[in-house]
Amino acid sequence: MERAAPGIASFFSGLREDGNHAVLDLGPAAEAHLRIYGAFAHQIRFAELVPRTPRGAALTSALQALPPNPHHPYDLVLGWNILDRLGPEERLLLVERLDALTAPGARLYIVVDASGDRLVQPLHFKLLTTDRVAQRAVGPLEPTQGQLLPAQVERLLAPFEVLHAFTLRLGLREYVAVKGGDVTPHRPTHGSGRTA
Repeated sequence: MERAAPGIASFFSGLREDGNHAVLDLGPAAEAHLRIYGAFAHQIRFAELVPRTPRGAALTSALQALPPNPHHPYDLVLGWNILDRLGPEERLLLVERLDALTAPGARLYIVVDASGDRLVQPLHFKLLTTDRVAQRAVGPLEPTQGQLLPAQVERLLAPFEVLHAFTLRLGLREYVAVKGGDVTPHRPTHGSGRTA
């Protein structure tokens, strides 16, 4: 299914295509993503943690294997729907690791299932442009790890501050957050997105 992605549009909004960024994509490597990120970044890393997310000790090892870059910490992070795949403690581990790998001002994109269903399908996301995404199911329905409400997401993502949230008709909610610190983020705003 192809859809509009107002969260992705917000994530890339205002970025200069000057190759000065470092991208961390928690999904698998994809030629389409390389093409899009290449306009903005000189460094791109694919972590392959979604849609088949490791759990427990395997997740801890995978997170620790993501190398920091002291010369240019990641400033663009796409987490896709990884929070839906993790339990409460694992979510905290993920955010702690992302905090360690990023500098103040880093942008984070996350999508969360907002349908309230007890079963969800693992999804694979493919960027088509900087405002459109294709998504497809890649496995059978699985029990949710607990629905994340907007206030829970905002608390969980700290020190990233949610700037924009878009609720889509597909039962998804996109979040764009910016890491606080030396760079002061804009005041949070929330919007409602519509699928195409």
